Amino acid sequence: MSCWFCLKLKRQLIMRVTDVRLRLNIGAQFRALWLLKSRRRISDTGAEAILTARGVPVVDPREILSPAYPRIIEVVDPPPQPSVLQDWKTEVKDTPCHVFNKRFSPLIGMPQVQCLTNSVVQSSLPKSVLDCATKITEEEDKKVKEAIFHAHLLDSFQAKLPKVINMDRPGWNERREYGIPFGRKHKTLTYQLLLLLDQQVPGALERQLVEDTLTQVTLKHSDSLMQINHEAAFIVSSLTPLPQLADNAEIKSLQEETLPDIYPLSPLVNCRAFNTYCLKDSYGVASNNLYPHTIFIHQNQSRMKLSEDQFAGISLLHAFSHAAAYAKATGSIVGSNLEKPVVLQVVHMHRQYFHMGVFQLNTLNLTGTTKNIFWTQPWEPLFSKCCFQAAQPVLEGYNPRVFELLKGLHAQC
Repeated sequence: MSCWFCLKLKRQLIMRVTDVRLRLNIGAQFRALWLLKSRRRISDTGAEAILTARGVPVVDPREILSPAYPRIIEVVDPPPQPSVLQDWKTEVKDTPCHVFNKRFSPLIGMPQVQCLTNSVVQSSLPKSVLDCATKITEEEDKKVKEAIFHAHLLDSFQAKLPKVINMDRPGWNERREYGIPFGRKHKTLTYQLLLLLDQQVPGALERQLVEDTLTQVTLKHSDSLMQINHEAAFIVSSLTPLPQLADNAEIKSLQEETLPDIYPLSPLVNCRAFNTYCLKDSYGVASNNLYPHTIFIHQNQSRMKLSEDQFAGISLLHAFSHAAAYAKATGSIVGSNLEKPVVLQVVHMHRQYFHMGVFQLNTLNLTGTTKNIFWTQPWEPLFSKCCFQAAQPVLEGYNPRVFELLKGLHAQC
């Protein structure tokens, strides 16, 4: 019995006791190789003796080559921001203030913004703009298409794009792609189109272009305080103001027109009120010798899905804020009305859609009988599809009417 137990124990010991398998450590191997290679000496190949025997002189390269020139690195300070809004200190106030910024989206659309800005909307652009919106030539058509390709496909800039949210698959993390961000596409295309417009419209080169501006204006709406903080991608300023589109008789006739009724909702329904804010006003262009001509705004919010009515309402709100800030900066206000109306144009862009309008600011009394006027029309798609197919850039659904309307706006002076 004891022999059988000893044999079984011996078999278990034989099965369990095995050779130790050693695995090479990559870090230790690298350190050993580094130490070994660092001790290597330059071996004499005999080339110097052979060259000397054949009469070829061998000299030290340091005796012939001049030392490298010292590299002077000039440190340039970054340019100042276009506005000093970031340096303003906010203070805690007793009265709450409703603040509108780029994330604001009108809940009801255009009727809500009409009640906010006390504006009447006309369903078409002014006749002066439509008369200048002439048909473009083949050369202009070709340049516009090249600008679209350059902005949407041929730009070498690459960045990680925002997350793609699929409502049919909640909680699923889609793959993050690299590509050209919407903000860069919008800016590149707008800048290219502005260059083409300056070449086609006489006198346009005298205008000034300011990029990435901040505008802030504080106003009273009924018994509430509201403040609008808006950014503009480009502001085109001219040496002469745009002519008044609606005369005093037409402005007076619009006093009887009523604004849309959104009761029981308030125009400030989806705008947060803060007790910490700054009451200073600022217009994007600091010079008093320049007049606003056209503002270009870009809707770069990737997750914000807007209807056409909401999109047009944001255009009206941007036009109102810039016109009101300019009027308050120049001091051309008597009471709540303006000595001379401020007229400016707005171009609102999101992906391939363009919305254009003309705004005339007549009053800053947002609950009075005098109304502001906004001429607009439905948005226009510049194209339907722009992508690579079989390694070739393809543009489908190109609409030349967009550039015609831009040329009509740019020709106003």
